[in-house]
Amino acid sequence: MGGYKLRAQGGFSLIEVLVALTILAVGLLGLAMFQITAIKGNAIASKWTVATELAQDRIERFRHVAWDNNLASSSAGGFTTGPPPAPNYANLPGAAGDNTIVRGTQYYRVWYVNPTPGSTNTFTTITVWCCWQDESSVWHNVMLVTQRTNVGGM
Repeated sequence: MGGYKLRAQGGFSLIEVLVALTILAVGLLGLAMFQITAIKGNAIASKWTVATELAQDRIERFRHVAWDNNLASSSAGGFTTGPPPAPNYANLPGAAGDNTIVRGTQYYRVWYVNPTPGSTNTFTTITVWCCWQDESSVWHNVMLVTQRTNVGGM
């Protein structure tokens, strides 16, 4: 009976391999979810950047027009006059302000000038909103505010 010696078994059992593969799969799934979150975050940041650029463009246009031409966007209800003024999302797809499509997203710009420029008003506050809806139909907006004066009749 001395001829039966147990040899040491080398390698891994099937159970050990399956456990290792399960742990690896869970880890890779976590990395994939992190990547998806990062991609969504970049897309949201891109939309905020575009909206900010569009709002800034509208404010720059106010700097280059005559004082008396600095008027609020269409009175089609794109904003509430306040206080404080705010975008009225229910009326944005209509004739309020202007709109543009950038990379598949529609952006609406509305602006409010208070008080209306005139010969007696030499100082106005201009508020510009750039609004858009995300994939869940939730409204977002960027608001920029500037002030302009008519010192010297410019």
